[in-house]
Amino acid sequence: MKKLRSFYKVLIALLVLLFVEFGVLLVSLSLADRGSKQTDTNSTNAENSSLKAENSSLKAKKNSEKQAKYSNQDYALMAYLKLQGQTANELKQNKDNMNWKQDNNKFTIDFGAHATLMTVTDKQVQLTYDKSTEEGMGQGNGHKVYTKQELAEEFGNQKSTLDEILDTVNENSNNSSNTQSSAQNNQSQNNTANQANNTTYSSSTTGNTTTTTTGNTTTTTTGNTTATTTGNTTSNSDQDATTTNGSTTD
Repeated sequence: MKKLRSFYKVLIALLVLLFVEFGVLLVSLSLADRGSKQTDTNSTNAENSSLKAENSSLKAKKNSEKQAKYSNQDYALMAYLKLQGQTANELKQNKDNMNWKQDNNKFTIDFGAHATLMTVTDKQVQLTYDKSTEEGMGQGNGHKVYTKQELAEEFGNQKSTLDEILDTVNENSNNSSNTQSSAQNNQSQNNTANQANNTTYSSSTTGNTTTTTTGNTTTTTTGNTTATTTGNTTSNSDQDATTTNGSTTD
């Protein structure tokens, strides 16, 4: 009987030991599984963050490339169209009457009256224009700011028409500048010629003399003299003289 009890005690002890070891194993497996899941989660989060950063970089690069397709002139014209609520085709119909001026990154558009100023910066276009009132244009200035991105998205598909408008207004502007420069040069040349014609030279000599003058000239000589002049000339001398309009020989 005592042996049987001893046997049961040993058996119970073994069972308890087995249960303890099994519990430890379960806990270990649970912790290992939880750690594995946490590692997977961290890895997934890191991968997602990397993909988001890559997508953001690609999007920024795409926007940058899109903006690089357009010049400051394009953006200035886009901003004007957005302000006026027009399309490029609508403005094209009146492009011959459009006055276009550029001063570095500042662009001005007018049709013979009120002007609109577009200032193109790195990422946006700032507009200054005359405010409109119920009775017409007001005295104060209005202001708008458009980003290059929104302008490109709205008017980018109209670029070919924008280029046609810009080609015309730039050509008109160059022709106007050339005409003005030519007129100024002609006026300068006329002024120089008038100054030369209005100059009076006076020469009085004694002895054998040869005189050549240009302009409206009066020459008085004494002695044997040969005078050659160009212009309207009167020559008086002690010798016989012949006076002609344009040349004189004494």
